[in-house]
Amino acid sequence: MRTTTALVTARRVGIVLLFVVVLLRPGFGRAEVPTQLADLDVVVVVDRTRSMAALDHDGHQPRITGAQADLDALAEALPGARFGMLAFGTDARVVLPLTSDTAAFGAAVETLYLEGPRDGVGSRADRPVPELGELLERAAEKDPQRRRVVVYVGDGEDTTDEGTDASYEDVADLVAGGVVLGYGTTEGAPMPEDELDASAGYVQDPETGDTAVSKADLDNLRTVADELGVPFRHRTAPGGMSGIAESFAASYSDGAGGHRRPAEHDLTWLAGLLLLALLLLELRTGWRAVWTSRHVLAPAPAADRRKEVVR
Repeated sequence: MRTTTALVTARRVGIVLLFVVVLLRPGFGRAEVPTQLADLDVVVVVDRTRSMAALDHDGHQPRITGAQADLDALAEALPGARFGMLAFGTDARVVLPLTSDTAAFGAAVETLYLEGPRDGVGSRADRPVPELGELLERAAEKDPQRRRVVVYVGDGEDTTDEGTDASYEDVADLVAGGVVLGYGTTEGAPMPEDELDASAGYVQDPETGDTAVSKADLDNLRTVADELGVPFRHRTAPGGMSGIAESFAASYSDGAGGHRRPAEHDLTWLAGLLLLALLLLELRTGWRAVWTSRHVLAPAPAADRRKEVVR
């Protein structure tokens, strides 16, 4: 009996100890942390009007193609930063809330679609100002310790007078830095009618019937940059995004979040298996005790009771 009691006690102590070991996650070696955490929220404001399809970037490439490549390079140059995207055309809306998921940002960049030739009501570089202000204010309220930068992407072309005449100065106090990236040339270029494939023809000017030409307004983009208090960069070819990223002066912390890094070889699974084995033994012992008690406490058969009475 004493031996049995000692075994039960040892088993139960072992269960408690193994449970503690599992919580401590034992192992050896130190795993490499793949990313670091940056203190930056990067809000990308991108023009998706049809003019961004004009074929005058890096020779004869669509403006939007150059913008997408630059945004991918920027995300690669800022590991650990949070990215969000606000796209504007006929209206302005958040297409990606701020997230540290670089894959989600990459997907948003890749799937960014432009308005069709007859979908919009004209371009205005200041159209996203109200929505941008709301996005920046929400971010500041949620994480006031983080720095917010704005990356404006567009060609600066205004083709309508309809708007609120908003100024980016209204949101400048919420911005710690950023850049205005301008695409296209002042000479301009035609825009493919269908997606980015010129084989379907070019957009036609409804007034003249000739091929429409979109001309980048670099002065307008410089005005946006001045209002935000950030530099303007005319993008005519790939490359150089790492230097722009460095200008944001991001500060980094260990990707492990300040705690010790996880073990390279985790032994938690081994402790978990031993814990499971002891728990199964404990359950087996408990079940046998219940089964035995049921037989002991079960009423005697009627025949046995009659024998007891006769005696």
